[in-house]
Amino acid sequence: MTKLVSEYGYASTGESFSIADQNELWYMELIGKGRYEKGAVWVARKVPDGYVTGHANQARITTFPLDDPENCIYSSDVISFARSIGLYTGEDKDFSFSDIYDPVTFSGARFCEARVWSFFSTVMGEEWSNQYLDYAQGYNLTNRMPLWVKPSKPLSVADVMQSMRNHYEGTALDTTGKLFSDVGAGAFSYPNRLSPVTWTTPSYPGNKYFNERTIAQPPTGWNIVCQSRPGVPRQMAALMWYGIDDSSTSVHFPVYGSVTRIAPGWAGKGPQDGVTPPMMEFSLDSAFYVFNLVSNFAYSRWDAIYADVYSEIIAKENTYFALVEEMDAKVVDVIQSGRVDEAIEMMTSFSENLGQELLKDWFTFFGKLFVKFRDGYVTTPAPHVPVCGCETNSLPYQQQWYDRIVEDTGDFYKVPKGREHDRPAIPKSQLRALL
Repeated sequence: MTKLVSEYGYASTGESFSIADQNELWYMELIGKGRYEKGAVWVARKVPDGYVTGHANQARITTFPLDDPENCIYSSDVISFARSIGLYTGEDKDFSFSDIYDPVTFSGARFCEARVWSFFSTVMGEEWSNQYLDYAQGYNLTNRMPLWVKPSKPLSVADVMQSMRNHYEGTALDTTGKLFSDVGAGAFSYPNRLSPVTWTTPSYPGNKYFNERTIAQPPTGWNIVCQSRPGVPRQMAALMWYGIDDSSTSVHFPVYGSVTRIAPGWAGKGPQDGVTPPMMEFSLDSAFYVFNLVSNFAYSRWDAIYADVYSEIIAKENTYFALVEEMDAKVVDVIQSGRVDEAIEMMTSFSENLGQELLKDWFTFFGKLFVKFRDGYVTTPAPHVPVCGCETNSLPYQQQWYDRIVEDTGDFYKVPKGREHDRPAIPKSQLRALL
């Protein structure tokens, strides 16, 4: 990577990378040299065994060891380049990559580092979370979080998937309106906010406001959990759990790293291939649009619909965990017998078929959701009801929303006392025509 950047340049501002093989994980930050010269400056640090790290669009490496190549490597000019352009005049040992090349601002903390804080909080607990809350909020930029933390127990693949569904629920940055009043959550505890992230209003001139930028986001193109697995043949060491669209509403299905094909519904070409993708053409053969059907329907009544979506996601992923375990055993036997090409085809067909099946299953699931939650009601099967074989119940607003309606509108919707009848209502299903 660094050789290519040095030779061809880096036409971007900066990026962070997780780089892993079967034995170790490195965290790398790279920032382009911009108009000054071709190339980039970078630092990479080895993550200690038993620790987890996180990064989210903000440089996090501060000072780093200059003489420990087993655990830290860096570009030869990472410090001298900063000196040459007037960014740094101190001693080498005090050089901080983040503070010099990408200083943390309120935006960097609240919109980027807060996501790392939320992930770390889930594995470290409330005491740790409170220790760095003011930093995540952007109020104390000197209270930097550690580059990595050590959880009390190893994280599973399911744990990592769960962390990617995070909207800061249950924290001081909760966006659902459940912990504190927040009109932005609407009537249905919706955790996402519309763009832009920052905004102003003429009613409060001179002030700028913001929306939280949580881990899970609606405009996500794709999200992925990558496993680099020790103790297995290298052809099956890389296992990618691939999800599309919003990471809180996507199902991750397994794709072996050595596959030679992918499921048609998940395939496509883009600008990197010299092709403009058909984003303006809706297709039920596209996993992207089928998953968007489910996610966008869930957004319309998050408090009621998402529980069903989440339950279906977990059921699917648990099934895939079991299927991978079975497939792994088969693939190992084939590879150990010397039939590597056959093993690669087995893994390819396995991932390809699961992808296509998931696409079909998810559209069927959308239909079930639509039938159940259409028109603001909850409709469930009831074979004993001859009218439709179903029961329909109202899905009222949450009590706090009714309170807000009264607070905002006063007596506008108030029923005058003494003018309403108290006759019991008769369900329409019990009415009979007169003959």
